[in-house]
Amino acid sequence: MTSEERREARYQRRKAARQARKQARNDSLGTLAEVFSFRDMFRYGLKCCNGVRWKQSTQNFERHLFSGTARRRREVLSGQWKPGKYVHFTLRERGKVRPIDAPHINDRQIHKTLCNNVLIPLYGPSMIYANGASQRGKGLHFHYKLLEDQLREQFRKNGREGAVFLMDFHHFFPSAPHALIYQRHQDLILNEQIRAIADTVVASVPGGVGMPLGVEPSQQEMVALPSSLDNWLKCQKSIHGAGHYMDDYATVLDSIDQAEEIMEETIRRAEAMGLQVNRNKCHIVPLTKPFRFCKCKFYLTETGRVITHGSRDGMKAARRKIHLYKRKVDAGEMTVQQAEDQLQGHIAYYENFDDHGRVKHLRRIIHATFRGGESRV
Repeated sequence: MTSEERREARYQRRKAARQARKQARNDSLGTLAEVFSFRDMFRYGLKCCNGVRWKQSTQNFERHLFSGTARRRREVLSGQWKPGKYVHFTLRERGKVRPIDAPHINDRQIHKTLCNNVLIPLYGPSMIYANGASQRGKGLHFHYKLLEDQLREQFRKNGREGAVFLMDFHHFFPSAPHALIYQRHQDLILNEQIRAIADTVVASVPGGVGMPLGVEPSQQEMVALPSSLDNWLKCQKSIHGAGHYMDDYATVLDSIDQAEEIMEETIRRAEAMGLQVNRNKCHIVPLTKPFRFCKCKFYLTETGRVITHGSRDGMKAARRKIHLYKRKVDAGEMTVQQAEDQLQGHIAYYENFDDHGRVKHLRRIIHATFRGGESRV
């Protein structure tokens, strides 16, 4: 047997093993009736009500949860379920105007069941560890700590002789290619009935383009969408310091030359998948200089210590709230204790970083404003 034949035989064995694991994961889900069991749908229907029970639609939904769950389950099992219309509105979040398309709570029950019983178990094994947006047990501060560890490890290997490659996608959700999502369903969801439900959720997107913000299946679809790009960086290029939070990438590399090479190939592969890369936000920063990732500033010192600072925009927002609450306290609409309790969130945010000066400054302003004394706001 020649070397090429041995390589081909090894490839076929690995391919068969991957297919067997994929089939085992799908078998563990069960049939369509088991995935959308009455018990699970009822449980996730109750979770849909958390935090929004003040809405009339939620109260009506919960009042008829037993009969409504049975009716929607019959529609799903018979193939007659069709998602309703989305409610479109806009939110201003952290200075950005974001268009939101919210589904009705009846559809949210099916979305949550699909996500927890199908998408998360099937998408999770193909996702890298350093991709934790919208994942249980992870989150934004998980990525901050992970990036700090990667910077320290790079310092132990090569000191500050290295660089960070930062990349950002443009209109990540609105420009998501449906063909790529359908292909992932074809590859990972082997049960045709379950795959039809997942395809129906994607096909119901308003406008037929992209994925809407504020929808749970959209979060799971989009956080796992660049998995092939992540695995290329981690497995084929053996880059330990690669990771991303939703559409923001931060990759720690050994040199600027390597960073430039990886940047060009990463952008090429991302655009070949149909993702839009914001080239204006793609930077290579030497480790001797500070850089920002997800509104957090990182700086690797000469001693190997990693210093982090939170977003300075939070200080402006805190000052505005202090002025607002001061007017409410003076008008008798709020007590001093209530105002101080409402402002603890800003202090707690900066306590997660090396921002002891900002924490002290905020506490002095709050004390001077509500407890007497003088301070500049």
